[in-house]
Amino acid sequence: MKKIAFLTDTHLGQQVFLTNEGLGSGKMAYREEAGAYQENLRTVLNDIVKKGISEVVFGGDIGSTESNKGFFEIINEYRLKPRIILGNHDYYSEVSKYYVPDFITGEQEMNYVQEDDYFKYIYLDTSSNSISAGQFEWFKDELKTEKKIIIFLHHPVLEIITPIDNLGAALGRRDEVKRVLLEIKNEVIIFCGHYHMEDETSEKNILQYSSLACSYQIEKAVKTMIINDQTFGYRIITIKNNNIGTESITFNKLDSNWSCYI
Repeated sequence: MKKIAFLTDTHLGQQVFLTNEGLGSGKMAYREEAGAYQENLRTVLNDIVKKGISEVVFGGDIGSTESNKGFFEIINEYRLKPRIILGNHDYYSEVSKYYVPDFITGEQEMNYVQEDDYFKYIYLDTSSNSISAGQFEWFKDELKTEKKIIIFLHHPVLEIITPIDNLGAALGRRDEVKRVLLEIKNEVIIFCGHYHMEDETSEKNILQYSSLACSYQIEKAVKTMIINDQTFGYRIITIKNNNIGTESITFNKLDSNWSCYI
């Protein structure tokens, strides 16, 4: 049995705010603020190490360009070697200064694969808010396997019923990605972030888990954009033979000692 910690959307150095006051705002913006969300990241990493988890996947959106160096310095403090995927706030040219996996297959894109006895793991790069034509062809070819498929990417593939999905945040060409996944017989499990909310949704052979962000959350079941900067967390993925399970770990700043909930 092995456990994988999936953490995403640290947004270091990017303090979020709504462009209009009150509940009528439909837009978010960021102001650069040194140290923003850094304590959240350390709390998450402390918990991962405390639980004895050594395999880590980071789901994208490190934060401001200036924060990349600090992000990897913090990761190295904990002696972790995460597998990195890129989000829409990330740049290959910047992240590749600190991290390039040996098995990378894309040129100027951080997409790659791994396999074990039961699963094929596909890591996609959606830093352009879409899937490039070259990456899409590579992706379709990598789907030719008899194994179950686990996909890590920043953006959701299946629609999540929430206001942010209709505000230009959705993955470009996601319908094409979904179509090719529905055409195969394999069981597909997707782990993503980007929407800053916990969600589980499925369609035929696809099961998708959206994870809490390490920085702030966006309320899901609301009519307008509402930010919650009091909770943050990460996801634990448990794999035993050909079975996979998952649970969310949530921290609440309002509780003393930042209580942890599963």
